[in-house]
Amino acid sequence: MFQLAFVFDDAIRALSEYADRLVVAPLPATVYLMQMDVINHYRYALDHSLAVPLDAPFLQNSSLGTPYQKWAYFTNEDFGLLSFAAHNLLRYTSRLIHESEYIGLRDSGRYAEMKRTSNTYTHPICEIRYRGKAIGVAVHPDNRLSITPVRTERSPERVICRSTAGGATLYFRIVQGPDGNEREDPIEHDEYERAVETVRSESIDITDRARLMAVRERGHAEVAELQKRNLEFKQVCDNFYRSRRVTEPFENLNESYWT
Repeated sequence: MFQLAFVFDDAIRALSEYADRLVVAPLPATVYLMQMDVINHYRYALDHSLAVPLDAPFLQNSSLGTPYQKWAYFTNEDFGLLSFAAHNLLRYTSRLIHESEYIGLRDSGRYAEMKRTSNTYTHPICEIRYRGKAIGVAVHPDNRLSITPVRTERSPERVICRSTAGGATLYFRIVQGPDGNEREDPIEHDEYERAVETVRSESIDITDRARLMAVRERGHAEVAELQKRNLEFKQVCDNFYRSRRVTEPFENLNESYWT
């Protein structure tokens, strides 16, 4: 539902294949705890209030408003905690990737793969931080629920932007003509943003509240998959720490990973 499996898989691969590059020994343990945080908050958000019927006694006569408004308030709070945990996991996993796999790819000259690996995390993190996106579920006042996964695939459109000193930024779509040559067609900023966007929401009409049960089932299916991957990462971590101490100091702090 939130397409988080790749984040767990990347952590497993990075630590399995590039552990010798990693100098920040506490980082894998931190990522493991972040994974557990996501799983626990995910399960809680699904089971606590998501599928509660609006005629439940505790939703009636509330200072928060109608039963729907009170239900929406607590559901959004639950998924807000999950969103916070998921954003932290993205940042910490990104650092694990950059300090292990990314360095390995760079040293072997695999620059295209290195850039793709980096952008898998850079794009969604930037959209979360600078464009107000939030991974998770949000209930809206109009009997609508939105699900926002981590989207790693970009639009097939090729777009670029250019700016000159003191001038405006210009945006272009790369189009291949019938003669096989490429040309640059000017586009507006909004079109450019849609093409580079990686975090997108799915909207669900919940007037029929039976749809909430389907959402919960989708969520539990993903939680089960994440638990399997978390156990696999735990085993990789255990192997890593057989020859290393968890509590080792480290330097070169990059503030953007922690804020």
